[in-house]
Amino acid sequence: MKKVKKKKFSIKKTLRIIIPLFVIIIFLLNLNRIKIYLISKSSGYSEKIVETFLNKDIDTNIINKKYSKTLEKIINTEHYNDKYINDYLDINYLDKDNYLKDINTLLTLGYTSNEINTFYEKLNSDSINIILESNYLEDLLDIINISYFKEDFLSRYIKYLENKDYDNETAITYVNIGLDNDYYTNVIKVENQEDILVLVNKYNHLDSNYIPNDLKTISSKYQWMGRSNSLRNDAKIAFEEMCEAAKKDNIYIYAGSGYRSYSNQKYLYNTYVQRDGFNAAETYSARAGYSEHQTGLAMDIANKNDFISKEDKEYEWLINNSYKYGYILRYPEGKEKITGYMYEEWHYRYVGKETAKEVYESNLTYDEFIAKK
Repeated sequence: MKKVKKKKFSIKKTLRIIIPLFVIIIFLLNLNRIKIYLISKSSGYSEKIVETFLNKDIDTNIINKKYSKTLEKIINTEHYNDKYINDYLDINYLDKDNYLKDINTLLTLGYTSNEINTFYEKLNSDSINIILESNYLEDLLDIINISYFKEDFLSRYIKYLENKDYDNETAITYVNIGLDNDYYTNVIKVENQEDILVLVNKYNHLDSNYIPNDLKTISSKYQWMGRSNSLRNDAKIAFEEMCEAAKKDNIYIYAGSGYRSYSNQKYLYNTYVQRDGFNAAETYSARAGYSEHQTGLAMDIANKNDFISKEDKEYEWLINNSYKYGYILRYPEGKEKITGYMYEEWHYRYVGKETAKEVYESNLTYDEFIAKK
């Protein structure tokens, strides 16, 4: 019987088998770490954050779209919400108090990442808080981008649009005028009283002691029934030029009522209230301090017989030509709600030739025109 030879144990052969197996085992054990490392390098996120992504089963395709500091900051907080992950990618991170909480609230309200970025780009912290505390407003971004949007009025815009069926531009214009408040409430004292473009209405008032420093008496040949009306110098010169131009077209217009002092306006207003009642007087007479006549820039224009009316040929001439001399019809027909006064065919206001032309071509009231500036 043949003896079987025992094979010699070979360390070299054993190592050649064990070492590759060991490497494979180590590789398999560290595959997740390698994956985390590679994703971190390609995405820009730290390995710790990538590990969080993987633990949350976040699609690596989303992670590799682009680096987002907002996503990195929010992922491990109580504010993180899976359904907003694509929004987090597009929201620009800002180092502000409560930022992560607030952007989540804005997303929950219904605002997009683009809208949120714009809010933080254009608005201050107080305005952001107003948005956070308000109901979702679909057109808020459009409103903010309107050229005559005033950030100080944001809460008023939101409130007004919630309760009024106006387009955005009309709503912003009306709030800028003050129409979201009752007449003679939320009033503002006029600071630029000498400005030729000064706005005086039921929300903007003059000092009780204000008297223009350049009042001039209009030539007697342009005064109605021997009166003695005054205007500020530029307005007076322009009015006389307009009267002369009208005369060449066989149109005769006169100064019916120009500058009135605070005390004179107070007397007139009270007289009208006693005669016609408070509600009626409010539609055609200004309270003292709120009258354009105190500016020395307004004129109630008459013809030979009476103050101008719509049926008069003088009215037609003024409508078509007054702007050439710096005057505008101040209280047009159909605009009573905006101006606060009844249609006054006779009441003209001097604003200078350039502005008068712009107002005339815009077909806006002066209140609207200023509100859109």
